Amino acid sequence: MFPLGKLQRPFALMSATSGPSDVRRKTTPPADTSRRPRAGWRGRGTRSLSPRHLDLLAMTRDGQRLMVVMPHPDDECFGCASTIARYAAEGASVSLVTMTRGGAGLWNGRAAGDLRRLSDVRELELRDAAADLGVRFLEVLDYPDGALEKVEEVDAVRERFLGDIVRCLRLHRPQVVVSFGPEGAYGHPDHKVVSRLTVQACALSGDPAAFELEALALGLLPWSPSKLYFQTATVATVESLQLPAQPPITTRISAGGFQQAKLRAFSHHLTQTQEWEPLRKF
Repeated sequence: MFPLGKLQRPFALMSATSGPSDVRRKTTPPADTSRRPRAGWRGRGTRSLSPRHLDLLAMTRDGQRLMVVMPHPDDECFGCASTIARYAAEGASVSLVTMTRGGAGLWNGRAAGDLRRLSDVRELELRDAAADLGVRFLEVLDYPDGALEKVEEVDAVRERFLGDIVRCLRLHRPQVVVSFGPEGAYGHPDHKVVSRLTVQACALSGDPAAFELEALALGLLPWSPSKLYFQTATVATVESLQLPAQPPITTRISAGGFQQAKLRAFSHHLTQTQEWEPLRKF
């Protein structure tokens, strides 16, 4: 849980070049199944851009584009929800990539008996929250909640995970990417994995040789974001919550006027109401 609008930039990536923004609302099956196994895949789109997607290119071709990469539904509210709402209100195209559907979480503080049902409900909550924040494009993947460390242990699954983030980067072409820092906020293993692999994906996305077959199948070009930021916490928040050491704050974004947007978005996460009061502190 972090105060909004406080970001830390780990490094500046290659300068972004201008180009069209390929847009799609839902995930797409992998093109190279020998490299990226299909087991557990929840693709809901097609392998090529539809006329509708091509028609949307002009919407964000020359504008500001922000991508937020998070592990779980509701993570978009703990940290940068006000930042999302602010930039969406200012006309930026905001895309949100959520790597799991939250099936291993609690249902209002209690273990959920039916994890698939919890996943379905949490995805719907996420979609409502994202719409309220002004997110234009939402990608929801189905990696194992609570077990993302296992992703890094199996080369084929790790490649698939990286490839999904790279695909999203090339598809939506953000100039700025935001994710968790290496400490994973409060040390959550899933957060740490998403941080590490997002950093790697941002570098790979600009490499024409990386995931070349997938890019050819989808008609996507290499894309290098200009900046990658970690969301972080103030010293006071770190001390009060006894959080792990945070990266130093390098950039502050005013969230004035958008705090209520954060709370309103989080109100859609009805299965997670046990987290509402802690959230109000920030």
